Amino acid sequence: MALQKQARRTPPPMAKSPAVGLPPWLRHGLRTVGHILFDALSIAAAYRAAVWARFEWNWLVGLIPLSGEAVAWDKYQGLLYAAVPIWLLLLRSNRVYSASYMGAADRFIQIVKAAALGTLATLAAAFLYERLAYSRVMLAVVFPIGVVLLCLSQTLALWFDEWLAGLETARPVLLVGGGSVADLLKERVLARHPGAEVREIAALGGQDEFERILDKTNWYEVILLRTRDAHERILAAAEACDARGIRFALVPDLLEIRMGEVQMDHHLGIPAYRIKHASLTRANFLAKRVFDVVFSALLLAATAPLWIVICALIKLDSPGPILFTQKRYGYRRRVFEAFKFRTMVADAEKKIDSVKGLNDQTGAFFKSKHDPRVTRVGKWLRRFSLDEFPQFLNALLGDMSVVGPRPLALTTGEVEALERDFGATAKKRMNILPGITGLWQVSGRSDVSSEQRFALDLYYIEHWSLGLDLEIILKTPAVMAFGKGAY
Repeated sequence: MALQKQARRTPPPMAKSPAVGLPPWLRHGLRTVGHILFDALSIAAAYRAAVWARFEWNWLVGLIPLSGEAVAWDKYQGLLYAAVPIWLLLLRSNRVYSASYMGAADRFIQIVKAAALGTLATLAAAFLYERLAYSRVMLAVVFPIGVVLLCLSQTLALWFDEWLAGLETARPVLLVGGGSVADLLKERVLARHPGAEVREIAALGGQDEFERILDKTNWYEVILLRTRDAHERILAAAEACDARGIRFALVPDLLEIRMGEVQMDHHLGIPAYRIKHASLTRANFLAKRVFDVVFSALLLAATAPLWIVICALIKLDSPGPILFTQKRYGYRRRVFEAFKFRTMVADAEKKIDSVKGLNDQTGAFFKSKHDPRVTRVGKWLRRFSLDEFPQFLNALLGDMSVVGPRPLALTTGEVEALERDFGATAKKRMNILPGITGLWQVSGRSDVSSEQRFALDLYYIEHWSLGLDLEIILKTPAVMAFGKGAY
């Protein structure tokens, strides 16, 4: 019996095609080297440019006169031996080198964070080390120059990685199972290895059949999803992969329900899964709140003349107030008055029952392309989302955020419909401040179905970051200008 088991563990010779090109580990190493090299050169260039700007750029010298004589670059070169490694370590700690699939907005945020901390570190070192008397203005000027040059170097490194991808020999990956997690894994595998082949099978099946699948192809990794197999069956599959030098990974079914929320927790002394109910910790919530106040105040000040024009048009078009207020659910079901420019006739809410048959949405949300209650001016305000502008006052007051799920109304039955359609998970939508713009608004606005809206809202809550907020804000003006899906 022992001999039979040993024979079973030894796989038959596999028909492997000869490896041509770069193995994945070499491509990853070259990409990291490229990142570090390009970034190191950019950081050094930023310090050299900052010295020139401080001592030789007449505009800056005139704006902030020198307190002494100009210092030659030779006096600052030694600073690079400390500054460059510090900046590189900060970039690495912000995952800039490891997350090849990181979005552009998130990458920019991480670069700004690393550059700001690097600048502060060198300023602190210069303050403590007075003998060379480094110019504080020069060290501060490094920050904006460094951000620009690092963005360029990161772009160059990513182009270099794309070129390496064409030379890579990527072994295929086998996904066992399916669902939304499988789709996400496909995207990430192909983002890292564009030439890779991702195959799927519905289930593990019998052990002999599974081993025949393993022996037919030179797999790089097997990823098991959505399985109901017994622990012994999963361990046997993992052992079969290990005997053939194939990586094996198991994604628990829990991810299908709370994708993005599950974290490993070791505080009990054993590995456990912990549910992270939202991406907004206290520190993140504070950062988001500060951003909301600053952004809303600046936007309200900049658009004040437009407000005057809109108010006049609404008053001339139809009788009634300029602003429309409606009770809506906010953070943790706290009720607040949401402000909008009035786009309907004054008694529109009393006529809601007469237009429910015109709903163009399925599910909880009511939207009608041909709502007879909408005024002439209101139609244009809705088309370009100008009716939402007064909600920046709600953002200043703390009732709303600039980015987040839309606030649900008390009287339209949206909350009850969501809880009926999506169960207890619908309550999670209330665990964050509602927003003026959001992920589904830049993904099709009212053309997005109720189910897709809910899924996009949950994705935003579970994957929140300042980079994601910035990306949504940058996409919003284009969506407003084209007016697609707005009614």
